[in-house]
Amino acid sequence: MELNSLFSRDEHFSTSPSSRSQTRFIQTNKDLQLTVTEEVQLEEEDEFNWKFKNENNIARVFHSKQLIFDDYKDRVEFFPEDLSLVLKNVTPSDSGIYTAVLSGNTDVTHAKYDVRVQDPVSPVLLSLDSVFNSPESCNFNASCTTELSPSISRSFTCDRRTCEEASPAPSDPASSLHLYLSDMLIICNHSNHVSRTEDTKEIREVCSLLGTARIGLIVGVIVLFLGFLCFTVVLWKRLWRRRIIRENTVDLW
Repeated sequence: MELNSLFSRDEHFSTSPSSRSQTRFIQTNKDLQLTVTEEVQLEEEDEFNWKFKNENNIARVFHSKQLIFDDYKDRVEFFPEDLSLVLKNVTPSDSGIYTAVLSGNTDVTHAKYDVRVQDPVSPVLLSLDSVFNSPESCNFNASCTTELSPSISRSFTCDRRTCEEASPAPSDPASSLHLYLSDMLIICNHSNHVSRTEDTKEIREVCSLLGTARIGLIVGVIVLFLGFLCFTVVLWKRLWRRRIIRENTVDLW
């Protein structure tokens, strides 16, 4: 059994002070641990229940006896010593409200969780095109696209320092797709509350084309200049030799 630690990537939660509930995110097929957040004093006539959506009973303690209900017998481990439980291999259908309720003269809720099961995000592909280089700048278009269906894609216009989105970002609370620049990298990031993946390219791979073009131009100019200089020197030497020969011929006469 794989039990997630409190600060693992597979499971995250936040607390709502007003309702004393916790929103917990967990990755599909992981194991979810639910604990009682307050000390519980069980009297002889008291009954303690873990419930799902206030309708489905998961586990119960009554008269020092514990019971796991049929729908959860193969999926739940219950620990009566601290009244916690582990729900194994969660699926999206396990998303919902879980409560720990002590029933006596009145019902008292000792823990409440809003569990949201999410699939890991799909890999992403970063692609670059329309690179425009000049001595002053390096501009390019970048696309960040998820590999699996349904595909999500976002397009950006970038320079060496910043990127701006070509169109408004889609509203998708389940996951987010971002593109940003670091000192050396162009980064396409796909993430949700339980997982993340990214694709990167080095900025110099894109903008070095500018340096290469400028170097090539400079080298070309130098080669042409040296060629012209050599041609001029050779021509000058030939003309000089002809002049010397003519002068010597005149002297002989």
